[in-house]
Amino acid sequence: MRPATATATARALRAAGAALFAVLLAAAVAAVVAGCGGPHPLLRDEGPAVAPTARTGPVYAAGDAGRPLQRPSSLPLGDSARLTGLRWESWGGATAVAGGGLVGDWCAPACVRRPYQVKVTLSGLQRQQGFAYYSSAGVVAPEVHGAKAAELGRVSLHLPDVQ
Repeated sequence: MRPATATATARALRAAGAALFAVLLAAAVAAVVAGCGGPHPLLRDEGPAVAPTARTGPVYAAGDAGRPLQRPSSLPLGDSARLTGLRWESWGGATAVAGGGLVGDWCAPACVRRPYQVKVTLSGLQRQQGFAYYSSAGVVAPEVHGAKAAELGRVSLHLPDVQ
């Protein structure tokens, strides 16, 4: 073979190799893209869709005069009751849970001397720009019965006027 023919043959082989590589690369990309077209037939998605939740910063409960509090040791429940001695098990999520005591005008003087033991769950996050407030409390007090127990089951918390 003459040198010119060898060079032409080498060029032709390189061109054929490059074309073959391009075809194989295109086939591989097509296979990957086709695999992304849907879920595997053995996979099932059951249940309701869950919207993503985003943290918006610190979470508060409103104290006296609307003062923002985090993990407060006491918290007003309207005008006639107060949670005291709160020990928080959780804070900052969709709910906050604590144990503590309950005092109020309606149970004085007995509960003032010895607060009723309670478990409280704060919920109803009201999100603002960069923070959130709990808007309701559920209070379980084994020593309280009847209408007052039902009332304590769902208490609206004060929310300050913030924008």
